[in-house]
Amino acid sequence: MMRLWALLLFTMLVTPVMAAGEHQENYLYFRELKIAPYQHLREFFDIPNRAGIYKVTLFSDSLGPLTFAVLRVLKEDDVETLVRQKRSYHINDHEFQVKFKNLQDKDDLLVEITNSNPLWTANVSVIVVEVTEP
Repeated sequence: MMRLWALLLFTMLVTPVMAAGEHQENYLYFRELKIAPYQHLREFFDIPNRAGIYKVTLFSDSLGPLTFAVLRVLKEDDVETLVRQKRSYHINDHEFQVKFKNLQDKDDLLVEITNSNPLWTANVSVIVVEVTEP
């Protein structure tokens, strides 16, 4: 019996506990994209059928300029609305992050990336994570 209590106490001490105000994140999508010079790419993400808040992160180490845009697509009507857009002129450190709120489970996600560099292909990583607020 004493071993059981010792094991239970050890398990409780070793198990990580989330600090107050910390968010738990559940991974949904990760995509590596290549955009040719002077090309535009639209990538569609089918959001699961549940309401939630999602964090969309795009980053690239390519030579700019790059334009990132996140759009909301209504599931019933296929109507697109812009959530946020950013143009980045960095040389090799592009990052764009936005929260995508799908609180009524009526939306899907569309990401647009434009490579305005006339010579080099852009490599862009897109990560979509579900954020569970405490």
